[in-house]
Amino acid sequence: MQKILVFFLAFFLAPIFLLSSEPIYHKVQYPSGDKKFPAVILLHTSGGFKTVRKQIPKYIKNGFAVYAPDFFKKHGISSSNRMETFDEYREPIEKELLEIVALMKKDPKIDKNNIFTAGFSNGGFWACFLTGKGVVNAGASHYGVWKANFGPDMTNEYPMEYFSKNSTPLLALHGDSDSTQKIDFAHDAWSDIKDRGGKLVIHVYENIDHAWDAQRSRKYEYDEKTDKDALKRTVRFFRKHSK
Repeated sequence: MQKILVFFLAFFLAPIFLLSSEPIYHKVQYPSGDKKFPAVILLHTSGGFKTVRKQIPKYIKNGFAVYAPDFFKKHGISSSNRMETFDEYREPIEKELLEIVALMKKDPKIDKNNIFTAGFSNGGFWACFLTGKGVVNAGASHYGVWKANFGPDMTNEYPMEYFSKNSTPLLALHGDSDSTQKIDFAHDAWSDIKDRGGKLVIHVYENIDHAWDAQRSRKYEYDEKTDKDALKRTVRFFRKHSK
């Protein structure tokens, strides 16, 4: 009888424990008002979660609720081992971001039919995942990662492999003077995505480097005009693809 009870508990309660696991750390913020809001998943750069905090008020001001997950902390990722994001930790992060989307769809303050994503640098890679797999209405990649491996070749086909004719639209915003994600590699990736049937809208900023929105960076130069234009284009793109 005792063995039967142990089997019952193990068999029937195991799924409960699996389903009750905590999602990765994320910050949630809503615009003021008593209604359901369209929502944006904001995805940080290789500089970590702190780099996305400044983006949150911009989208709140434009009427979007924001979910901003930290996909680095759980896996001990930092700028020094950032390339492991796209290799060793790629599949776990995919799963964790899908859990965030599921959580958003259960949020009574979120319009589950209008969920979008905007990713910055490293986060742009994950915006490709969410749009490539058709998980969100549309996405935007700001100076995103198109070549997710070291070296001169494109042996790692991600994020291009995420895309197909079933993907949702992605807006790619990139500087032609990007010193981190070279424009030539971006063009190669964009061509591949279109060949796969991906829905891609591209805008290239002339004489603009990586991380144009970084106001306190020692490496990159802040460009206010590009920063404002990128936000404007992104918001307009999301509204165009709202249901």
